Amino acid sequence: MSVSESTRLPAETVIFALVAALAVGLLGPVSLPVPLAVQVALLTAAVVILGLPHGSLDPWIARRAGLYRRSVGWIGFNLAYLALAGLVLLAWWLSPGPALAVFLLISAWHFSGDWEDRLAPWQRLLAATALLGMPAWFHPQAVADIFTVLSGSAGQVVAEGLRWVGMVALAGLAVVLATAARHRQRSVVIELGGLLILAAVAPPLIYFALYFCLLHSPRHLAAVFRRAAPKERRRLAIDALVYTLATLALAALVAFLALPGAELSHAGLQIVFIGLAALTVPHMALMLWVERRQAGPI
Repeated sequence: MSVSESTRLPAETVIFALVAALAVGLLGPVSLPVPLAVQVALLTAAVVILGLPHGSLDPWIARRAGLYRRSVGWIGFNLAYLALAGLVLLAWWLSPGPALAVFLLISAWHFSGDWEDRLAPWQRLLAATALLGMPAWFHPQAVADIFTVLSGSAGQVVAEGLRWVGMVALAGLAVVLATAARHRQRSVVIELGGLLILAAVAPPLIYFALYFCLLHSPRHLAAVFRRAAPKERRRLAIDALVYTLATLALAALVAFLALPGAELSHAGLQIVFIGLAALTVPHMALMLWVERRQAGPI
């Protein structure tokens, strides 16, 4: 760990800590119930504004890594990206329970990258596993209800398995936190400690929204913009906006086709999470390819 890491907290760590503390203050003492429809609305707004842009820079990352050079390559990359996303949607439609379980597994690997430069690989994996498992341990019925909406009756089985994974991961997280505290890794302690408290207090969807939109997405965006030359950053911002709007247009079309006869909150939950799964798999595949090619995380 560098000197700057030990003396200055990353901006996303500070923002996440402040918002998480506010959420705990509002939700904890009074056990304020938050209707599912409100949670879904908050999650959707947060993902649209703060979450989607971090994946919208994938074409620039692919070009910078040499995956394509010309316009025809750009078209081919986008078609392949959409095809892989479509395969995820098909897998979810054919076998929603296993698709959900596999998505959770690969998400644990992907989210572990948030502590790439600060924790050992086994610590990162424990932290990411706890990140996903803690809500199922603290709020088993809420998570089971969410997974049932996403994957039918098989979702309850996945939720129960995740609950036990969460229990084991909590013990591992305690070890990671103790090690980080001993090494004076303040940002790690604040982030993982904040996630632990937030998972215990906040509804699972609000917990996930705060993590995904205030820690994971900003960290990835910041890493990409740091690697871009100053003259490229304006183009990056435009690309992020264009791809985000295109994704929203596609989601709106799916919503228009799916909403008739479906409960609004359930349809919204399915669109957000299954849509994230469809976009996350090609995003993660690209990140893995880039890391292996360049021997460094994006």
